[in-house]
Amino acid sequence: MKTECYPQMKLYRIYNPAFCIRQTGFSREYEKHYEGIFTQGSGYFHMRGSYEEGISYENQAEEYMRMPANVTIEKPHHTVSKWGTYIPGITGNHPLLHEELVNLPYAASFEAEFNGIRLDMSTDCIHNMERILDMRDGVLYRTFQWKGSENTTIHGTYRRFISASRKNLLVQEIEYKAIDGTCALTLYHDINRQVKTNGYEHIIRSEKTVQDNLIMLSLTTDMQDEAAMISSVFTQKGTFLGNTAEDKCILHTTLRQGESIFIRKLTILSGSKDKGGLLSPTAMQAQLEDAKAHCDTLYREHQTVWDAMWERAHITIEGAPADQQKINFAIYHLLRCQNTENASTAICAKGFSGEAYFGHYFWDTEIYLLPFYLHTTPEAAKRLVEFRIHTLPGAQKNAAAYGYVGARYPWESSGEGEEQCPNWQYADHEVHVTADVIFGLWHVFKATGDETLLQKAFPVMIETARYWMERVEWRQDGTIHLNGVMGPDEYICICNDNAYTNEMVSRTLSMTLEAIGLIKQKADAVYKAAGLTEEECEKFALCAEGLRILTEKRQGVIMQCQDFDNFEEPAFETIWKDRQKPYGHFVSQERNYRTKALKQADVLMLPYLFPNAMSEKQITENYRYYQPYTTHDSSLSAVVHGIVCSGLGWLEEAYHFFQTAASIDLDEKRAGAAEGIHIANCGGLWQAVIYGFAGMNRCYEEKELAFTPHLPDAWHSLSFQVCHNNSYYRVSIVRKGQEYEVLVQ
Repeated sequence: MKTECYPQMKLYRIYNPAFCIRQTGFSREYEKHYEGIFTQGSGYFHMRGSYEEGISYENQAEEYMRMPANVTIEKPHHTVSKWGTYIPGITGNHPLLHEELVNLPYAASFEAEFNGIRLDMSTDCIHNMERILDMRDGVLYRTFQWKGSENTTIHGTYRRFISASRKNLLVQEIEYKAIDGTCALTLYHDINRQVKTNGYEHIIRSEKTVQDNLIMLSLTTDMQDEAAMISSVFTQKGTFLGNTAEDKCILHTTLRQGESIFIRKLTILSGSKDKGGLLSPTAMQAQLEDAKAHCDTLYREHQTVWDAMWERAHITIEGAPADQQKINFAIYHLLRCQNTENASTAICAKGFSGEAYFGHYFWDTEIYLLPFYLHTTPEAAKRLVEFRIHTLPGAQKNAAAYGYVGARYPWESSGEGEEQCPNWQYADHEVHVTADVIFGLWHVFKATGDETLLQKAFPVMIETARYWMERVEWRQDGTIHLNGVMGPDEYICICNDNAYTNEMVSRTLSMTLEAIGLIKQKADAVYKAAGLTEEECEKFALCAEGLRILTEKRQGVIMQCQDFDNFEEPAFETIWKDRQKPYGHFVSQERNYRTKALKQADVLMLPYLFPNAMSEKQITENYRYYQPYTTHDSSLSAVVHGIVCSGLGWLEEAYHFFQTAASIDLDEKRAGAAEGIHIANCGGLWQAVIYGFAGMNRCYEEKELAFTPHLPDAWHSLSFQVCHNNSYYRVSIVRKGQEYEVLVQ
C-alpha cells in the first residue's frame, strides 16, 4: 500500500512491510483473527481491532453460559467478531469462571448510513476493503469503497490509535469522500453498552448521558469495580446533536460528488483500579478538552513515546524480511502491554486482547514475559514482580484454604492473588507456579541489584518457603518428596516428584537462603520482622538439598516424574488422525492422563532455564527421549524446544520451532489470534532470538554479559539493545563465514 491510496487522509508514516500487518477484503473465517492481531493498547487500556460500526449479524450482547474448558480445544461462541475494550483490573464475578476481566462498553463505536443503508463490511456494497496495523506506532488504518444502487460511490478512510502519551485517550479519525453521485449521510457517535463478557452481564449499574456532541457513561461491575468514559465528536461539516431516542449523537448531512467530510472522535477512559482511583467527571472532561485543544499534536506526542519504546526494544535481522516482521509483531504486543506505573495488575495470558483465560495471570509472567521487560524496560519488570508482592495476602489465603501455613501462589491469579482457576486439576496441583514466582523475583534482583526491591520481596520468599516445608513429604528414611503435583506438561494430571517442580522448589529455596544472608546483613529490621528461626533455616536448606530428581541411569534421562517410564505409549499413529489439529482434540482426558503424551516441554524446561546445569550430552539425551512424546498442543512449547536446540547448535530444528511459534498468531489459516494473541509466546519469540540465536547468557547464571551465537542460515546479521546490570548495551552479531563477529558497545 502506498500513501496515494488515501486521497485526503494519509498514512502517518510511509508503509513499511516489516512493521505493518495488512488485511485485504472481508472474510467471515478470518475476521475475528484479525481483530486479535490488530489489538491496540497503552498499558492502561486495550481494544480489539473490531470495526467501529460492528457487523450487523453478530450480537455482542448475546447471553450464554461459557463453561470451564480446555481453552486449547474449546470451540468459541462468537465466530466472526467479538468486540473488546479492557481496562486491566476492572473485573466481574462469573458463576463458573470466577473473577474475570470485564469487556467494557464499546468506546470506539461509530456507525454510518449511506443513502439509508447501514455501513457493514460484510455486505456486497463494500469493495477494496483494506486494513493495516502499523506496529511502529500502533495506528490502525482502514480504507474501502461503498457503492450504492444510485450510482453513488463513497471512499471511506479510518485511522485510530490509543495514545501512548495520554494513556487513557482513544483518538479516532474518519473521512468519507463522494467519488461518484450524491449521498445522504447519517452518522451515529456512540459508546455502545450492548456488550457481554463471555455471554454474561457483569455490569450492575450503568448511567449514560447524551448532550450535543458529548456522551458520558459510568458503570459499576458486580465486583464493585467502577469505570467511566467520556467521548466527543466534531467535524467541519455540520454538528452532532444528542438524540435521546437513539441514545446516541447524530449528524445528518449530504455529500455531493467530490465533497468530503472529516470527523474526529476523542474518548477518555478511567477505571477505579488506577493508582489515583476513578477520575471525576470534571477531571475527565478537562482531559477531553485539553486533548481537543491539542488535537493537531496528539499523534506527534504519541509517536514520540512509541519511538522511544522501539529504540529500547528493537531487534534488527538482516537477510530475512519475513522473520523481521514476525519478531516485530511479538515486540509490538509486548510493548503495548507494558506497564511502568501500576503494580496492582500484571499482564493476562491473552495480553488483554480477548476473553479467553478470563484475564487471569499465570506463570507466563515470570517465565515468558519477565525477561523481555527486564532487558528492555526494567521498570516494567519491577512492576510485574511488585504485583506478586502486592498479592502476598491472597497467596497466604490460598495456602490456608488448602490447610497449609505460608503462601501458595495461584495457578490463575486474580488481582488480589487468590485462585481463580475453574478447573480443579490445575488449581489443586500445578503448584510449581509458587516456585516460579520466587524465581522471577530473584531474576529481577540479580539483573538490577535492587536491594530495596529484595527487601520488599523478602516476606514473599519466606512465606512460600514455609509453605513448601508443609507441602513436601518428609519420609522416615530421610528422603524428601513432592507428591500429587502437575508439572508444566498438563497432560499428566497428578504425579509424584515431577522433575521441573522439584528442581524449581529446590533452587528457589536456595535463592531464599541466599536472600536471608543478604537481608540479615543489610536490613536487620526486615529480617527480624520475618520471625525466622535457625531451625526453619536449617529445614529450608535440608529440603533444598534433599528434593529428588529421578534419573534413568542407562541413558542419563531425567524422569519427568515417578514411574514415568511405566506410563503407556500414546499410540499417536492411531489416535492423532489430523496433525493440523491439537492432539487433545482426539483423545479423552482419561486416556491422556495415563500415557506418555506431553502437552509441552517439562523436563526440557530445565536446560531452557538453566543451560549451564547440564552437559551437552545430558541435554541431547533428554531432548531425544522427550521430543517424540511431545504434542506441542500448548503455545508455550515451540519456543522452549527451539531455545534448547539453539544451545545445542541444531539450527535447522531451532529455526523450525521459531517459525512454528511465530505462526501461532500470524498464520491466517490457523486463525490463532481469534480469541486473543498469545502474549507469553510473544515473550518466548523474543527469548528465541536473544537467548537462543544470539546465545545471550542468563544474568542469574553468569554476571558478565556474554554471547554464543548460532544464527539461522538466512540471517546475515542480528543487532539489538539490551539492559544488563542497569546499563544499556548495543549488540551486533555478524556472520563471518563459519564464525561470528560479536560487538558489544
